[in-house]
Amino acid sequence: MLRLLKFTLDLFDVAPVYEPPQIAPPKRRSKAPSAQPKQVEPPSAPLLPPSGDVFSRHPQASQHTRLQGQGVDYELLRSRRRTMTFSVSPAGLSVRAPFGMLQASIEAAVQEKGSWIVRKLSGMQQREACMAALKMDWQAGAQLAYLGGTLQVRVDPQAEKHSLKSDSESDNTSVLSLALPATASDKKIRDTTKKWITQQATQHYTARMNHYAALLGVAWRTLALTNANTRWGSAKADGSIRLHWRLMQFPPEVIDYVVAHELSHLRELNHSPRFWATVASVLPDYEARQKQLKTQVLPPWA
Repeated sequence: MLRLLKFTLDLFDVAPVYEPPQIAPPKRRSKAPSAQPKQVEPPSAPLLPPSGDVFSRHPQASQHTRLQGQGVDYELLRSRRRTMTFSVSPAGLSVRAPFGMLQASIEAAVQEKGSWIVRKLSGMQQREACMAALKMDWQAGAQLAYLGGTLQVRVDPQAEKHSLKSDSESDNTSVLSLALPATASDKKIRDTTKKWITQQATQHYTARMNHYAALLGVAWRTLALTNANTRWGSAKADGSIRLHWRLMQFPPEVIDYVVAHELSHLRELNHSPRFWATVASVLPDYEARQKQLKTQVLPPWA
């Protein structure tokens, strides 16, 4: 089973929930009872940033801290759990902590994980910037990765059917002409492009699955295209295979890796050394292809 790239959350145990010590009341008629020290929470992270220098700000931020010299506004959530969790998403940093944990203890834990948090926030910001730069403009003629090259989408009101041809000015670019009116909306252009790609995906995947199934000595029964958020593909023992339609935006060698990976599960329904040996028997360079699958970024389909 192949999963899409995602950020893994680090979990760690925290100190037991804070409970203040029991203080006995002073005895009667005592002229000078000894003063009991009051339990005071140490200084914690300020609720608001002291300046406008904020590296990352969560929309629901309630706490501010500084990590490696950079301001971070983060969301703090309380729960009944006895451990702390940190999660980094496009929105920013979220921290979940037990109800009884002191804010100072939370801040100390955040500081302890500071290098991990800053690294993940930086990576997320770079990824989001890359995604924004790759955002497709369907009206102006979207360009997207397709089978190792570039696919340019154009609307052709004069065309009788959708057609694909090579761009005379570029050996690596193909032009998909959609038989749609000039007034077609972004959604119509996008959905028509997706429908065309899924049709090509079914044909391409079927041919490659037949090829690798023969090499592996396995038999697959059904193929379904998926739009899952977390998996590029999956396989079941009954021979049913699911592959993400957007794999068509990767080079053919990467698609072959996903196909061989899922078909290998029909022999080893796990990720044991025997499984990887099975994959390597048909793709000795599978690790390089796997790395390419993990590092290539696809823009949102919107």
